[in-house]
Amino acid sequence: MKQVVKIVVTFCSTLPAFYGLWLLFTGTFALHELLIGIIAAVLASVGMVVIAINYSTPFSPTVRDLLALWRLPWYLLSGTWEVLSLAAKDLAGRDRAESVFRVAPFDAGSEKNPRKTARRTLAVAYTTVAPNFIVLGVNASDQKMLFHQIKRSSVPKMTEQLGAEA
Repeated sequence: MKQVVKIVVTFCSTLPAFYGLWLLFTGTFALHELLIGIIAAVLASVGMVVIAINYSTPFSPTVRDLLALWRLPWYLLSGTWEVLSLAAKDLAGRDRAESVFRVAPFDAGSEKNPRKTARRTLAVAYTTVAPNFIVLGVNASDQKMLFHQIKRSSVPKMTEQLGAEA
């Protein structure tokens, strides 16, 4: 019974979201787009049900972890400025892009801990939004986070709040 509830909740919660995204991306209310959108949303929702059943991972973020995203607008602006200014300097031949891979200690906890899973997931998602950071992953067994930068800088405070060390 619990499995059936999970299937119904997953399907019913993702179907409107996927259909809304379809409408947003197509930008039209033409009949054929509306019909194709329903089919696409149903297929995407069925995919989400399959993933939820076969690859269920506990995810339990705290409100504090979710609210760490308040720093994102600044990281988007500063990261974009860093990328554009470095690109201009690189084109002018004044300063080359470093393109460095870095490893930072990360309090990843165990793979079974729902709160730590949420923190790892949010750290990857939030940090990768900024254009000057690409997080490749967090290794729970080694307690490390691997990321790429075009120019070496400090780990963002937001990522530190979620478990990274400077």
